Amino acid sequence: MSETLETLSANAPELVRMAQLARALPAVCRRVFTLRKVYGYSGKEIATRLGIPDEAVEELLIQAARVCAQEGTTGALGLAQRPSLLEEAQVANR
Repeated sequence: MSETLETLSANAPELVRMAQLARALPAVCRRVFTLRKVYGYSGKEIATRLGIPDEAVEELLIQAARVCAQEGTTGALGLAQRPSLLEEAQVANR
């Protein structure tokens, strides 16, 4: 098995949880979340790619963090345990 496949296999549960969360988000928020969490784009890169203001990217990431927190409290996804999402949202455009 290649290193890439091994890495994907090891991260499969987290990827599944992220996909579940993404489905719960509004379309634009889902795109911002995916570009940040899956592809690693910066806030400025996301804003440029989507043609939206930097501030909108930050707000959409905060919205995604709130959904994570709500899902985490029900135990459905457990992503609320990862403070990095909210922290990333707060510094996404710096």
